[in-house]
Amino acid sequence: MPELIKTLRGKVPMIGICLGHQAIVEAYGGVVAGAGEIIHGKVSMMAHDNHAIYQGLPSPLAIARYHSLVATKVPDSLEVTAQVDGLVMSVANEQDRICGFQFHPESIMTTYGATLLSNAIAWATEKSNETKSA
Repeated sequence: MPELIKTLRGKVPMIGICLGHQAIVEAYGGVVAGAGEIIHGKVSMMAHDNHAIYQGLPSPLAIARYHSLVATKVPDSLEVTAQVDGLVMSVANEQDRICGFQFHPESIMTTYGATLLSNAIAWATEKSNETKSA
C-alpha cells in the first residue's frame, strides 16, 4: 500500500483510515510500530490543531480507536493534526491533499464522525477541483 500511495500522491487526493493512515506515514518516510498496548473498542478524547479537516469540531473530540500500531516517527512532510496522550491520531499533507486518521471517524463511537469525514473529503478534493476548473 505505501508504494501505491507514493505513486499516486499529488495526483489523487487520499484519505486513509487506520491501516491507511499507517500506510500514508510509511509512504512519506515515517515509522509505524507497536503502540505499547492493544487499543480495541476504546473511546479516547483527542486534541486537534483546528486544521481544516476539524473545522467546527470541538477539541477534545471523542474518537473510536481500534489499533495496536501507531506512527512513532512522522516526517516533516506530514503535519501532525491530532494526538491522544502524545500518540499521533491524524496527519495531513497540504500540497498532496492527503490526510490520515489512526482512529475510526466512521464509528458510531466517534462524535461528529460524519462531519469530520465530510470536512476531510471537502478538504482533500478542494485543490483537485481548483485544478480542474483552472
